[in-house]
Amino acid sequence: MSSRKARYGMIAATIAIVISLMLFSWLTLEVSFPAFEYTPDVLTRKLVPSEPYEGIASLVSRFLWEHRALDLTGQAFVIVAAVICCLAMLKSGEEGG
Repeated sequence: MSSRKARYGMIAATIAIVISLMLFSWLTLEVSFPAFEYTPDVLTRKLVPSEPYEGIASLVSRFLWEHRALDLTGQAFVIVAAVICCLAMLKSGEEGG
């Protein structure tokens, strides 16, 4: 691979990483985390009760559906990390020159 292609590939990867970091930063600032939305009277109740154990799956499912941004942000981060790791594995070795 020529040094010109390697340089432009590095620039493209840097731009992609910066854009994805800006997107995740924007999502973090714009989408409020549900822990900060609770009022003092809501703090006394538990999100998922520890006893009894029946119904925990439905409560967790309801929480994820009500706060869908948390789930989607986590999935998007995992996909971006996987793409970056795959690109790192496909990178050619250092050429002598």
